[in-house]
Order: sequence, then structure tokens, then C-alpha cells
Amino acid sequence: MPLIWRVLGMNAAVLAVALALLLFTPVTISDPPRASEVAVVAAGLVALLVVDWLLLRRAFEPLGRLAAFARRVDPLRPGDRLALDPRADPQVAEATRAIDEMIDRLETERRDSAREALHAQEAERIRIARELHDEVGQTLTAVVLQLERAVRELPGSGVDAVVEARELARTAAEEVREIARRLRPEALDDLGIAAALVSLASTSQRHTGIRVAHTIDADLPPLDDDAELVVYRVAQEALTNVARHAGTDAAELRLAAVRQSRRGAPAAVELTVVDRGAGFDPAAVAQGGERGIRGMRERAVLIGATLSVESAPGDGTRVRLTVPLDGDGRDGHVR
Repeated sequence: MPLIWRVLGMNAAVLAVALALLLFTPVTISDPPRASEVAVVAAGLVALLVVDWLLLRRAFEPLGRLAAFARRVDPLRPGDRLALDPRADPQVAEATRAIDEMIDRLETERRDSAREALHAQEAERIRIARELHDEVGQTLTAVVLQLERAVRELPGSGVDAVVEARELARTAAEEVREIARRLRPEALDDLGIAAALVSLASTSQRHTGIRVAHTIDADLPPLDDDAELVVYRVAQEALTNVARHAGTDAAELRLAAVRQSRRGAPAAVELTVVDRGAGFDPAAVAQGGERGIRGMRERAVLIGATLSVESAPGDGTRVRLTVPLDGDGRDGHVR
């Protein structure tokens, strides 16, 4: 029964009860009414209103659940849907289906736009990395060579300054090449995600002094380019956060296949980055806006993966990215 008819029926039932009480009970009203009669009528009115309120509250309860569900929908945690009660009012059920369909469309559009933004961002990273390597890097290398030649030809009094300039140019050239590698890791394009993560762990240890113990399963199922890129960027951001915030000298990185049973096909690929550093209170991090958490969540959303961040003050942090796979053992996000 539509909600409007249910409400009308409830109100009609309450009014019918009130009319029956007036017709078939010995209640009378004198003219003018006495105080006791006014009290009886007022009590009856209050009782009818309470009964009507209880009935209407039950009728409108599904709308309250629908509103509460709409308020808790989080675009960075997709997939949440409101279970449809088969006994629900047809109009409420239709509103529930409409909201679920709207969320489906929004999540799909968000995922597609995020993927386009990621591709544009990575294309720009590749362009900048290539220009840094091919133009700035080569120019600095030429400067280093010219300074080395000057060192051989200049008299002794000016050699020290030229040597210092040569070393500064050589350092700048190395830094430019390192920036280019961080912008777009060559190992990810040439050798795949496993080699790229090993290289990332070694690079992070070399630049930050944090020992990164890495474990990469040998029998990882294949991932497509988008999934590999997201896994790499999440690992990169997690290790950057360890260096900036954890206050520790050790971290662990693991990439493994997740199976439902011991001999079953992989159901997901899971990246885990753990440290035993200072930790933080996740409740105090507003909307994942700090420590790069929001950026990691947005990347996870675009491939249909889930990201969890577990931490507590003084107890370190665990970042876990789970990329689901389809029945063929490949990543199953919407393409």
C-alpha cells in the first residue's frame, strides 16, 4: 500500500475510534462544560494523538533509515548500499532503488574521471621526467665535462674553485636524474610491479636511512597497468609518510596474493606497508586529509580496491591495499 494511503488509513482509524467512543460510551458534555468534562476530553485527545504518533512513526521509520544511509555515504568507500526490505512501502522501496542507482552512477562517473585524471597526471609526469633526463640532465653533464676540462687546463690557483663547481654540477645532475626516476619509475614500465617495488624499497632506504624489509610473492597474478600504478603510488606514499612522520628506522613492505583456500586461485592482491613508529589517532585525521591518506584512498577507488589504515599513538601504522581479482586471476575493477 502506498505511504499516503497508509497514513490516511491510520488517521481514519484513530478518528473512527474517537467517534465510537463518543457514540457508544456514556460520556456527555454539559453546556457550559464542567472542568471534569474538559479534563476527560483533553485526556482523550492526548491519548488519540499519542496513538496516532506511534502509528505514524512506524510508517515513516523507513524514511528515517533512508536519510541516515544517505548521510553516511562516503565517496572514498564505495559499494555501500541500503538493503531493501521486501515489506517496505512501495514508494519507499522506489526511493531506495533510485538512490542506489544514483550512487552507482556517481561512483562510475567518479571512477572514470579519476582514471582520466590519473592518466593525464602520469602522462605529464612522463613528459617532465623525460625533459629533466634528456635536457636538464644532459646540460648538467655537459657542464661537468667542461669543468673537468677546465680543471686540467687552469693553473693551480684557480683549480679549487673549479673543482668545487664541478662537484656541485655533478650533484645537481644526479639529483635531477633521481627526481626523474621518482616521477616515473622505469622499472615499473620495463620490469613490472615486483621489480618496481624492490627498487622503491632500495631507493627509500638509500635516501631516508630507513631500512625497508620487502617481501614480494613469486607467484603474483598479473595486474593491468592501472592497478600496478596504483599499487606503486600507494607504496610510495606510505613509505614517504614513514620517513616524514613515523620517527622510526625500519619498515616492512609486502606484496602477496590472497587466496580463499590454500590451493585455490588468488582472490586478491594485497599490498601492506608496516612501521613500528609513533603512530597517530585515525579519528583525529579529518576526512583522511592528512598524511596522504586521502590521495591513497582516491587512487584505490579508481580501480575498485579497498584501503585500510590502522594506527594508534605509539603503536605504529599499517597501510593495507587490497586489489580484488576476477575469476581468471586478474584484477577485477571496472575498466
